[in-house]
Amino acid sequence: MQSKVNYALVGLFVIILGLSLLGVVFWLTVGGETKTYDRYRVYFRESVAGLNPKATVRYRGVQVGQVESIRLDPLTPDQVDVVLDIERGTPIRRDTVATLSTRGLTGVAAVELSSSGGQSPLLEKEPGQDLPVIQAGPSLVARLDDAFNNILTNVNGLSGRLERLLGDENQTAVTEILRHVSAISGAVADRSDSIRQTLTNVETFTGELAGRAQRLGRALDQLAAGLEKSGDLSAQVQAMLGDFRASAQAVRKMADTFDQTSRDLSGVAEAGRQELRRLGQSTVPELNALLVQVNDLVAALQRLAELLEQNPRALLLGKPSGRPGPGEQ
Repeated sequence: MQSKVNYALVGLFVIILGLSLLGVVFWLTVGGETKTYDRYRVYFRESVAGLNPKATVRYRGVQVGQVESIRLDPLTPDQVDVVLDIERGTPIRRDTVATLSTRGLTGVAAVELSSSGGQSPLLEKEPGQDLPVIQAGPSLVARLDDAFNNILTNVNGLSGRLERLLGDENQTAVTEILRHVSAISGAVADRSDSIRQTLTNVETFTGELAGRAQRLGRALDQLAAGLEKSGDLSAQVQAMLGDFRASAQAVRKMADTFDQTSRDLSGVAEAGRQELRRLGQSTVPELNALLVQVNDLVAALQRLAELLEQNPRALLLGKPSGRPGPGEQ
């Protein structure tokens, strides 16, 4: 039994299927939303390693275009001429800054655009320019490199100052000062009895002076009262008696003040003697330990400076640890 095949229907199906496939391909390649791009130029004065044509251009993290071309500037070979295709309508203003952003330390680079968000006018090309020029800013890698260089410079300067401070001459001078302080504290401790006796004598003298001043004041007061009652004094004698009375009061106040001062000096001398004894016993060992710690700190800073100078990535990645090669233990 033979089957009947309608070749006309088969041919029509094949033609319709082919036209459908061509339509889908045409729609995928040509159809869709058509975007218009404007071109801008950026001059980078740092390395653009990792940046390739067709690299992404982002404005505050949103993809707005791609890199059109990368070349050295013919007029200034120290800077790189990068042309960007950016979607029309993107707010590229005069304060817009273009920086290189890298995914990781060795990833693919892209161009990141940012602005202050103010009311700056839109960027337009200047006379003599074929394209508007966007300002270039330092990338994160460039800022880290500058920061590392500043750190190394500061560490080197600090280590030099510490070496000069902790030199043999300064250490000898500090040792001599501590030895003199210890000798002074020992001498004061040895003469503590004499100092105490002297302060006792001063206190006794001030007490006697205060008592005599009080008696002198009372006598002058009585004399002045008796003479004033007699009514036979002249104006000069009355003035003299007033002066004597004021002098007696001043002497009394001075004696009281001197007595209080002697007591304060006695307390200060006792506290000073105890403090000097404690200083002589505790300061020298602590200062020696401090000098040892500072020497260790200087050595550690020098090792850090040498490591960062040889491998700046060590500050982020840590100290490299090499693996043994074939045949190595």
